[in-house]
Amino acid sequence: MKSIGIIGTGNIGRAFATALARNNIRATLSNSRGPDSLSEVGAAIGPTIQAGSREEAAAKDIVFVAVSWSKLPAALSGLPDFAVRIVIDANNPIEGALFKPAELNGRLSTEVLTGLVPGARVVKAFN
Repeated sequence: MKSIGIIGTGNIGRAFATALARNNIRATLSNSRGPDSLSEVGAAIGPTIQAGSREEAAAKDIVFVAVSWSKLPAALSGLPDFAVRIVIDANNPIEGALFKPAELNGRLSTEVLTGLVPGARVVKAFN
């Protein structure tokens, strides 16, 4: 089985981690605050979910990305080239509490994400 990393621990990231745990699939869960902030979250989801850094999650074969739209560039910045790894794009181009569509300048949201994960094979899902 391929390794799985999750960047983002909001409702969508946690739901994905929970579905994996129910099926006894291992994954590394990460957020912007670091693995120490996730020790209780991972334990509550299940024993196959471990907390890790963004870098650890991004290094997996399959990387699930579910981050608030405005935080997406920061969440993916500074990570190594994604080579030919699979990135699952579960992001919505909506500006937080305002529930206002983000300005994409005529691009698709997945085109924006693809530009942030050089070399990745991107799949849009869960939207």
